[in-house]
Amino acid sequence: MKLIEYLAPLKNSSQQARILASMYFLEATEDKSTFTTGDIRAQLAAARVPNLKTWNIAARLGAAGHLVHADGATTARIWELTSSGRTEIAAWAPPLPVEERSVIKKAEAAALRGKVAAISDPETKAFASEAVDCLDVGAHRAAIVFMWVAAVHEVQERLWNTSDGTSITAAAQSHNPRAKVCKKRDDLSEYNEELLLQVAHDLGIIDKNEKAELIKALGLRNSSGHPNKLRPGEHRAKAHIEDLITMLF
Repeated sequence: MKLIEYLAPLKNSSQQARILASMYFLEATEDKSTFTTGDIRAQLAAARVPNLKTWNIAARLGAAGHLVHADGATTARIWELTSSGRTEIAAWAPPLPVEERSVIKKAEAAALRGKVAAISDPETKAFASEAVDCLDVGAHRAAIVFMWVAAVHEVQERLWNTSDGTSITAAAQSHNPRAKVCKKRDDLSEYNEELLLQVAHDLGIIDKNEKAELIKALGLRNSSGHPNKLRPGEHRAKAHIEDLITMLF
């Protein structure tokens, strides 16, 4: 199914309804969970939505309240549907193409398992494999946590295999004078993950951009691993897994 087909029953609906329905459809069929207004406009243009030039997409999204979440500056916002937004949109939007989505999900899972199979370290591979298992059954927070464990294990392995304990200790204590003296591989587990990433950056294991992205992934892991109202969706969990695999393996 194409977006033009999906929107056909909504041709007389409001601009906001068609924008939200488009995000809902694209999230389900194209594995895309975040959108710029430019992304949305391009998709609506491809669907030949009439009078699109007059649409103020940012204003319509801004008026959508709790149905959407926005990150970034006003002039360059990244928009995504909230969990409650998906639930409300599902109540009035046309049904999603379930069969097509099932085929897509199977292909995506196979692709992820292929990437995990290429990880050389057996423990890291086991953690990453469990992350994909969790993703398969809809346990998105668990998937995020397990993939983060795989990433941390990989960073620890690289540190220990390419640096000596004295260098690691010096780097750690330059940021935290009370950091444990690193004498063996298991001592790395005594460093909190922010410190571990800082040491890995200082010793050239990861670069500045990788560190920044890993800090973001750590934030998502922390939100997913503690009691709160966060309910990460399938696409967010999948993106987390893919990003870490691409970055580290």
